[in-house]
Amino acid sequence: MFQLYKQRDFSAYISDTIAFFKIYWKNFFGNYVVITGGVLALLCVFYFFIFRDLFSSIFNTDNQGVGYDISYYFSDNSVMFISMMVIAGLLAIFFSIFSISYPVVYLKLVEETGREDFTASEIFGRIKSFLPKIIRFGLYSLISFIPIIIVATVFSALLIMLVVGIFILILLIPVASVWISQSFYIYIFENVSFIEAMRQGWDILFSKKFWHIIGSAAVVYLVLNVLQTIITMVPYIILIITMLSTGNGKLGPEFGIYVSIVYIVSLVLSYITSNILMVNQGMVYYSTLEQVNHTQALSEIELIGQNVE
Repeated sequence: MFQLYKQRDFSAYISDTIAFFKIYWKNFFGNYVVITGGVLALLCVFYFFIFRDLFSSIFNTDNQGVGYDISYYFSDNSVMFISMMVIAGLLAIFFSIFSISYPVVYLKLVEETGREDFTASEIFGRIKSFLPKIIRFGLYSLISFIPIIIVATVFSALLIMLVVGIFILILLIPVASVWISQSFYIYIFENVSFIEAMRQGWDILFSKKFWHIIGSAAVVYLVLNVLQTIITMVPYIILIITMLSTGNGKLGPEFGIYVSIVYIVSLVLSYITSNILMVNQGMVYYSTLEQVNHTQALSEIELIGQNVE
């Protein structure tokens, strides 16, 4: 059984994330596809039609090789474009909130059962039980975390000429990611208010293991983004070289379709990698609980007592 309650440091946060997926990857991602596949496919369809037309308009050229004014695209298709963007935006928000809860609930099932063979209906049922809190967290985050992150970004940009500004910008992504993730775990599983969850998430972030937590999150984020960039950019570069070398040096309207496909692949990969990041943050959450409550140690003592009897 995978040991969630365990005191960890920088290397353990990363190694235990890898160890978790070595055990659960097939069941984890298999059920993820079953549960979210339909909504994700619908979202991809919306994005494809939106960006296919948009990119085709951008790369389309007339006989003189002059690109069309992109403003005509919006004016000629404004109602359809805005409608599809609104629908796609709502679907994206809903799916993002739902998707980010999947690894959190999955870890909870691992904690409670120790099993490795969960069914999609079992996981979906648990997600539904947490759904009101999941939705509230998403709504509250729009008026709390998002404004704070925007202000921090602007402040860092103003200080970009100074070394401290660059340092803050580098730390901003992992700091925001850890704070939001830990607050989410706390709000979902513990009987506290959203503000209290934010406070406790902040305390976890700026604990004695700050650099261990931030460092592991930064490493996982960097590795996943490098892999995602390689997967999406290599075909993109090959596509550009092929089209330029086989044509007259101009990009035709069909290029927009290919760019849309690459964008959709990148979108799907971003959802998959977000699961890995949330599992990594789960290692931080359960490690913090072990450090405070000594859950694993108490469990082992109880087992020893049972064996003695």
